[in-house]
Amino acid sequence: MSKTAATTQLRRRTGGFTLVELGIVIAVLLVLAVGVGYFFGVGGQSRNAALLAFQRTVGDAALRMNANTNCIPRQVRGLFDNAANVAANTWCGVDVPAGNWKQPYMQPTDFNAGGDAVVGNIMAGVVVSIQREAGGVGQRYFTRAANVPNAQILEMLQECNGSNDTAAGFDRFRCRGTPGAGATSTGVFDMLFHSAQG
Repeated sequence: MSKTAATTQLRRRTGGFTLVELGIVIAVLLVLAVGVGYFFGVGGQSRNAALLAFQRTVGDAALRMNANTNCIPRQVRGLFDNAANVAANTWCGVDVPAGNWKQPYMQPTDFNAGGDAVVGNIMAGVVVSIQREAGGVGQRYFTRAANVPNAQILEMLQECNGSNDTAAGFDRFRCRGTPGAGATSTGVFDMLFHSAQG
């Protein structure tokens, strides 16, 4: 190789980063930024969003099941395992026939002995269930996350309703929260997904 060719090749190699090298540097910086954000508390916001999304997923799945079966399960497990949908575990009070149950309505998740979803991967100790209460002109169906830290409840109310008013209920907003009192640092967070006459 001539001296001129070697000099030209050296100039090309010392002219700056290649696109691949630049991409690697950006990827490393992004990983570091995410790690630092989580360390300094930004992770709490993403846990809030993940729990809100999970509760929304459960509610949407229950509505899809209701469209096929005219029934909403009492247990989250009933959304991905029809064997759980016996009369005692449904809000309609009857067994859900296999022919009406068209599909798993959501991805399987960990559940406890009561069939409620255990979402420790989102927030430690939190359990999500499907609840019903009288209200409005009939029944209200909602997902309930229990054992939610009080600070997270207030942040989630703000994100869901645009207000962290714990006194407001389903008459005004889609979400409501009840922080734990006294020495209890956890409470419940509810998200309405259906109101039905009857």
